[in-house]
Amino acid sequence: MNQTAFQRASSAYGSAKQTLPPHKLVEALQDRALQLCTSAERHATAGQFDRFHADIVHAIRIYTGLQVVMTNQVGGPSGKALSQLYGAFILALGRAAGGRDVPGRVRRIQERLALHRRLWAKPPKN
Repeated sequence: MNQTAFQRASSAYGSAKQTLPPHKLVEALQDRALQLCTSAERHATAGQFDRFHADIVHAIRIYTGLQVVMTNQVGGPSGKALSQLYGAFILALGRAAGGRDVPGRVRRIQERLALHRRLWAKPPKN
């Protein structure tokens, strides 16, 4: 990722962090990525691949920003693990248009993203 993309992601995270706690900010970004996947699946089913592409690219940008923040601002083992997970999500989203049954591929990716989102929302056990 180039320096400008890092600066944009860090700036966006810093701005949003002023209005939302970091945990809720990540939830909101994950929710938006899930909405984009739903929209991408709908567009792929309808054969509207320009709109499908725009939705997937937007979702990738969300996870790229989260990955940058986890790597450079959160750090430590947790930040590294989340950064790697978000990297896997980015790859999966980028590969969504490859092969057959694009809507089905997007749906499977969305299921993984939704599972992560549900796990993220659960409070840790003490």
